[in-house]
Amino acid sequence: MESKEAPDPASLVEVRSDDAVATVVLRNPPLNILTSALKERIAEVFTELSADDGVRAIVLTGSGDRAFSAGANLKEFPDRIRLGNAYEVSKQGHRVSEAVRRCRCPVIAAIDGIAYGGGLELALFADLRIASRRSTFALPEVKRGIFPGTSGSQLLPRIVGGSNAKQLMMFGDPIDAAEALRIGLLNRVVDDGLVDQEAHAWARTLAERPGKALRFIKQLVDTGAAAPLEVGLEYESQLFARAFTTADAAEGAAAFLERREPRFRHA
Repeated sequence: MESKEAPDPASLVEVRSDDAVATVVLRNPPLNILTSALKERIAEVFTELSADDGVRAIVLTGSGDRAFSAGANLKEFPDRIRLGNAYEVSKQGHRVSEAVRRCRCPVIAAIDGIAYGGGLELALFADLRIASRRSTFALPEVKRGIFPGTSGSQLLPRIVGGSNAKQLMMFGDPIDAAEALRIGLLNRVVDDGLVDQEAHAWARTLAERPGKALRFIKQLVDTGAAAPLEVGLEYESQLFARAFTTADAAEGAAAFLERREPRFRHA
């Protein structure tokens, strides 16, 4: 839980860089509880990274081996009821969601341990999710008389389908990594101790892919999920045409004809 003395907000999130891959680490031990200060810092960090042309993939993870994040601090709930500020809390979560989801490059959530409540919602903001076999997932808010309110109720159905989303939110019970993989919540499950290695291997591969093409893919999938098919198809045609004007498209074609690996410039 939170310490009595509030930490420096900057210390709540560590950012490491390795060439074109950035790693964002939540540091609010032991369970990486999502305090208001931590959420604000996450939004700031992702906004900054999105503006950095040198960053082409991001790994989001939690410190320690107990939790990616156990979500909100339940001790804050009585104050929220008393102060009536739940709407502002939800909108703050939306700002975090937008900062992560609209990040220019792919974001991979590397999950080792608990991802509950707001912690699971945070993982939903990422483009891809990798977890250890020991990891567990839950949206237990209904057991406290509420529901996921920081984008989870809208993003989860788009990822796992309406029926699976309702089951997770209505029962509030945890599921293991194998079940999370089966319903499409996760992209991959790896042996305990290998999450960081696998997530960074994925990130390095994505960092080598043409940056603009990856950005177009993110935009098409995220926008198309909330748009009528005809609108999505028109947007697809527009971005497809733009992709063919990029230097990387020319390089990709030349590399194929010359039977060599492409050397993308992400332009």
